[in-house]
Amino acid sequence: MQLEANATMRAVVMDRVGGPEVMKLASVLRPAPGPGEVLIKVAYAGVNPADWKCREGYLKSFMDYSFPFVIGFDLAGVVVDAGADVAGFETGMRVFAQSDVGAGKWGAYAEYAVVSEASVVRMPENLGFAQAAAVPTPALAAWTGLFDEGELQPGQRVLIHGGAGAVGAFAIQFARHAGAEVAVTCGDYNFDYVTTLGAQHTIDYRTQDIKTAVQAWSPSGVDLILDTIGCATLPAGLDMLRPGGTLVSILTLMQDDAGPDHAEAVRRGLRTRVAFSKMPSGRLLGQIADLLARGQVRVPRIASMPMESVAQAHRMVQDGTHRAKLVLQVANDMT
Repeated sequence: MQLEANATMRAVVMDRVGGPEVMKLASVLRPAPGPGEVLIKVAYAGVNPADWKCREGYLKSFMDYSFPFVIGFDLAGVVVDAGADVAGFETGMRVFAQSDVGAGKWGAYAEYAVVSEASVVRMPENLGFAQAAAVPTPALAAWTGLFDEGELQPGQRVLIHGGAGAVGAFAIQFARHAGAEVAVTCGDYNFDYVTTLGAQHTIDYRTQDIKTAVQAWSPSGVDLILDTIGCATLPAGLDMLRPGGTLVSILTLMQDDAGPDHAEAVRRGLRTRVAFSKMPSGRLLGQIADLLARGQVRVPRIASMPMESVAQAHRMVQDGTHRAKLVLQVANDMT
């Protein structure tokens, strides 16, 4: 496909880190793919907690910010160009990916994004662009926490703290698919939702003592706890593990989140781990895509907002006032 040189695109651009007000819609030069890179026309971009943390500067220890900057970790769209050495990504292919924003490059909140070919995956045919954009970061975090760090095995019992969020929704399904028994914490208004995903035991974190409820369900303790929330919201986590059990926390990047007490865990003969997505992510995302294509896992409930409402979307995710996984519609001519 022959692309116009020096063409521009719409993007959500930051000129500094800060609150939602630092994000502005602007016209910027469209990027061009280099060696090993794919240029994607973005249909939808996912909105993750990692996005607002990136916006506020929490990722400074992981990456260099070079302004103007475009954030956004997750995207779905179509291939429009590729570097000369890239094979297997023809023009028009429907793909989804975790962007290279974690490496300090422009991310998904733009009409076009350049992504490392090692992170780009063909979309399952049974997903639309909005659904696909909701997958990468939460699904990768859930998988990494359960299997890479938690070493979950069939027949084990797992507690997923925060089961109704996007990470939790994927974690429930992955754990059940792996043959584990699953309990979750969430508000009682989400009990029906998490049950349809496969949760076998539900605990209302607002009205029940989580430790007591877990011990009633599994008196000898659980094999694995996946804490998707952090910030000391599960203070008795180690008390709920069986001997030799594991507590995995999803990396939150929050300054007030010290994570699990690693020293105390060692003293008790328990394991603690911190999970985060590793780049490039295409190999693992491809495995998840296979599960989605076969209908063995489904996308969490989603809600779409126009790219112009990005500040509102960030406020909703940051304040926890959203019930569905939020995605931004970037292009109006793609379904």
